[in-house]
Amino acid sequence: MTGTLTEERFKEQCEALVAFSDKINDGWEMRRDLDDIYIVKKVKLPVVFRDDNNKNPGVPANTISVKEAESDDDSSEDQITLEDSDPCSFSPSSHLVTFEYHVVYSTSYTVPVLYFNAWFSTGKLLTVEEVWKLAPPCSDRYSYITQIEHPILARPFYELHPCRTEQLMGQMGSSEGDTYLVSWISSMGRDVGLSLDVRYAMSGT
Repeated sequence: MTGTLTEERFKEQCEALVAFSDKINDGWEMRRDLDDIYIVKKVKLPVVFRDDNNKNPGVPANTISVKEAESDDDSSEDQITLEDSDPCSFSPSSHLVTFEYHVVYSTSYTVPVLYFNAWFSTGKLLTVEEVWKLAPPCSDRYSYITQIEHPILARPFYELHPCRTEQLMGQMGSSEGDTYLVSWISSMGRDVGLSLDVRYAMSGT
């Protein structure tokens, strides 16, 4: 089963996701640029960076312990905890970081692509090395997360490379279905602190 999504279906599912987000006050917004549309969410997360020096496999090391997420206008709060005893995990050291996530359609790969920027409360942007610490150590994070020009805004953003998206979504049995976008965000976003309220899945968005 193919794991791609047409641009028309992408736009429909973005509109549905933002409409449901408005109902539950979850902070997703629609942005338009000529014929292109994309969706955006900004959250503040207490982040714990994975410690590369922790070599003890018996110590749970999954940590973005993203304890609380709040929208940029403080209009909503969401409890997000990514604690896991799996060795592909993150580990503690707490910082307040603002994340801005953009979900954009790729006509080349015919799948959604996740772009994001992140900065500390001082306004300082996270470095590439700091961003890599957000990803599980078992992932090929050096090629998986790269800094690239945003395809619409033409500004530097971090990108979760879409080369494996079709395979992943095909394995999940997601192809053109109404829940493709929700399933994709839930699968791809967790490596960089982005999660969806369970109500999206329950709503069939």
